[in-house]
Amino acid sequence: MEVGYKLSSAERKYLLITYLTLNEMGWTRLKKISDFASVKMPSAKQSLDSLAKKGLIYYERRGAITLTKEGKIIAIRENENIQAVKKFFTEVLLLSPEKANEACWKIYFDMDEEILEKFVLFAKFLNQSPIEKPLFIAHFKEFVKNGKVVSECPYIKKGQGGK
Repeated sequence: MEVGYKLSSAERKYLLITYLTLNEMGWTRLKKISDFASVKMPSAKQSLDSLAKKGLIYYERRGAITLTKEGKIIAIRENENIQAVKKFFTEVLLLSPEKANEACWKIYFDMDEEILEKFVLFAKFLNQSPIEKPLFIAHFKEFVKNGKVVSECPYIKKGQGGK
């Protein structure tokens, strides 16, 4: 999903976590990152060292951690993508925000890159749909509630399938 850099899913994840944990001064710490990721500091440090070698973060032992210009561009794109997926989970699949957030972090970084790219594009498409809420989403909500679609689709004439 990144241009010019071949990043592992762990590196993409830690780049995003770095971005999300930056304070108002634009820096963060290893402890804050490892706490956010729910891992021990040596595990987080390994990915951060790799990101520093690739020139995506500035990181010195026991020092502040900041994003480079390139790192920030990638992190912002990752954040936009994961937010689109989270919105898809809450507004289309009707998950609670907590469940949607948990699902995003578990699924997003483990998906095959080609599948992830298509999924993110689909989520963004739905989020930017010119129709306020596409009709099939309303039908899905009915299906979740009733176990079937009870309203008629205005695009299908009676007798042409559907029911």
